[in-house]
Amino acid sequence: MRRLFIGLIAGVSAIVSTGIGAGGAAAAPIPNIALYGHNLATMGDHSLCRGTVNLAIHTPQNKRGVVRVTARSLGFGGDGASWKRNPKCRVLFQTTYTSLRGYALHKWVPATFGPRPGEKTEWDVPTGSGPATIGITTYAVNNPVRTPTGGLVGFHMLVP
Repeated sequence: MRRLFIGLIAGVSAIVSTGIGAGGAAAAPIPNIALYGHNLATMGDHSLCRGTVNLAIHTPQNKRGVVRVTARSLGFGGDGASWKRNPKCRVLFQTTYTSLRGYALHKWVPATFGPRPGEKTEWDVPTGSGPATIGITTYAVNNPVRTPTGGLVGFHMLVP
């Protein structure tokens, strides 16, 4: 009788915990703490090009444990004739994330922005469900040594 009772309690608790933990994944902004703000000033690959990018995060619909990062340009500028010939600034985003999946995992994403504000690049970060920290910065594109070219934007969140 005692074994039956323990088995029954274990079964009920498993069903209840599964029902509580299973939620639908819907596209929505994630409540987060961004200690340094959402704007990242950076430099690019040629003609002293530079600009500012606004970073936002949200969860894509029907993808549990994934955070989508959107980098939206506020406009880039450069100097000289080479900028007039090619007004596109290439940057390399480094996304470092720590979650239940691992510590200081990296994802590298190249992007190109021009002088017009509003251009955007999006990428998915597979953090897994639970608490996570994402840090985003930029590095030089055309340098064999990883040289930082921007500040840091960090997000602390609970990923569904």
